[in-house]
Parts: sequence; structure tokens; C-alpha cells
Amino acid sequence: MVVPTNHIPEDVLTDILSRLPVKSLVRFSQEENHTISLISNKTLDVAAKIDAPREIKFGIIVGSCNGLVCLSQGSVILLWNPATREHNILPTPCIDPRFPNLSIMKISIGFGFHLDDYKVVRIVYFRGLQDGNPVHASRVELYSTSTGSWRMINAVVPCDIEQLRCGVILKGVPYWLGFGPFWPNTIFGPGEPRRDEFVLSFDMGKEVFGLLGVPEPDAKGSCHKYSKKLGAYKGSVALIYYPCLEHVDNFIEFWVMKDNDLGFDECWSKVLRIGPFSSIGIPLGCWNNGVVIWQNDKDELFLYDPFTKDVKKLSTHGATKFSACVSTYVESLLPVINTGIKDLY
Repeated sequence: MVVPTNHIPEDVLTDILSRLPVKSLVRFSQEENHTISLISNKTLDVAAKIDAPREIKFGIIVGSCNGLVCLSQGSVILLWNPATREHNILPTPCIDPRFPNLSIMKISIGFGFHLDDYKVVRIVYFRGLQDGNPVHASRVELYSTSTGSWRMINAVVPCDIEQLRCGVILKGVPYWLGFGPFWPNTIFGPGEPRRDEFVLSFDMGKEVFGLLGVPEPDAKGSCHKYSKKLGAYKGSVALIYYPCLEHVDNFIEFWVMKDNDLGFDECWSKVLRIGPFSSIGIPLGCWNNGVVIWQNDKDELFLYDPFTKDVKKLSTHGATKFSACVSTYVESLLPVINTGIKDLY
């Protein structure tokens, strides 16, 4: 009788595998994992391709600082140095719903540093009923490499964060896109949610949040008609406006954050407008020199130089379905535990 290979008894399969050499076994026991490409800022070519630690299979890249990369998947958060291949899994975060009728609604994470101390900030939103009344609350905890532990902090989150990760990290400070509450009786049109929008930051030294309004690209109120991404442009935080699917004006605008001491509406300056493009896409981020990493409507990845107009297609290593995010990475030998090294900037 012929036994189908997909019905081999487990004890027989174990006996067969135990007789194979290690070199043969390795061919079959590898698991799918994150593939991270390092792109040279000078040549715009893929300089290296590496796999993330196996503990993170389907997680997110929170961000990178001085050669350390923060990765997250659910409650598993780790710091990783791709250059040394070392990583450190952080202790389990301590925030949980301490009331029986409250549940975790969403979580957002940021990564940064102050002096020689690298930190992870975790913002947890709750919702539910307490004493018969609806409750929406947020709590904040902070991990520090200097102590190796999490602690609760009393920082007030001044707006709503919908991203799982910070949008950009600059000089050790993480930034997110933030939103105010939905207006009462709002009529939701395509691409036009009527909510106040902000850029939120977290000072790793003072351990407080900062809030800044977003600029208006055209007429008053038009910022709600555009999608947005955070990035870095020539050493400054940049807000990248790009069109929604319903718009035919296929341009991208870069607005740079200026001195925070200026007025609420005067701290942004438009520095770049590129396009038009033949198809709708999403800018994933940019380098300090303005090169944009672009994902088109066919899930193809490109590098676009707004000054030379050069376009370079990036390999997705055969992946037909993927999610992509961009972080600026600088190789270093920083250890992942109790760094004890002054920042490199």
C-alpha cells in the first residue's frame, strides 16, 4: 500500500528526520522572517540584505537610532544591532487593563535616546465602561537601557495616535501624526475626515509630549484632502503631502518644521514640490537629501530623485505580498544592553 506523504505518522517522520545530517535538516527548518534591505545613500543600490531576529516574524520596525533598531510584534519588543547581529528582547511591558470592564483599544510605540540612554515609549489606549459611563483613557510607560526595565510615567498624551509606530526619529526624538476627536455630526466624505491634525513628539529627556499643528498646503481646510507621511529632509522633520485616490493633481509636497518657538501656524515652510506622476502611489519616506522611496499602486518599490528625476526600481526579493516601511540606519557597534555610549550626533 502506498502511503501519501502528507499522511506519514508523526513518529515515523520524527525517526526519518533524526537520521538526517544537520546540513540537510537546515534546508527544511528555516522559517519565513522579515527581510531588511540596506540601501546605500550614495549609490542608491541595495548594499546588503539581512533577516531580522526570529522572534519577530510579522512585526513592525519602530525605528532606528545610532545603529540600534527597535522591532515590535505584539507584546514582544526588542533592540537589535544589524551590524553585530546582536539583539535583546525587552522585559514584558507592564501596562494592562486594571479595571474589569476596560479593554486595550490600540497601542503605539516610539524609540529614541537622551545622552547615552536609549528608550522605548509605549502608549496604550483603553476604552470601555466604568461605573456605567463610557471611558476613553491612555497610559504611558517607558523602557530605559540604563535600568533595563519599564516604568509608568505621568506624561499626558495630548491627541490621538493611530499609527503602531512613530513616523520618524530625528536626533533621538520620535514623532507621530496625531488627530483630534471627530467633530459632532460629521459627514464623512472620501478622503475628508473632519478632524484636527497634529505632529506629536516625545522628549526622551524631559519625558513629555509636544504638539504642533500641521500646515495648510492650499486653501484653508485643504489639509484634510491630502494623505500625509512624516520623514526627514536635510536634518529637519518633514511632513509629506500626497494626493488621495480621488485626486488627479498627482504632486507631492514637502513641508519642513522650523523653529518651534515660532507661532503655532508659522513653524512650517514648503521646500519641495515634485510631480506630476503618471500613477497614484504612496511615499514611504525620504532621505535627508530628498530622495523619495515610493510604492506605486502595483506594490512596486522605487527610489525617486526629485532633482535629477532619476527613478530606480527596488527588488522585493520575490515577495508578491508585503508591507514596507522605511527607517534611516547608520551602522555602529553599539551594544544592545546598557549601551553606556554617548550619542553619535
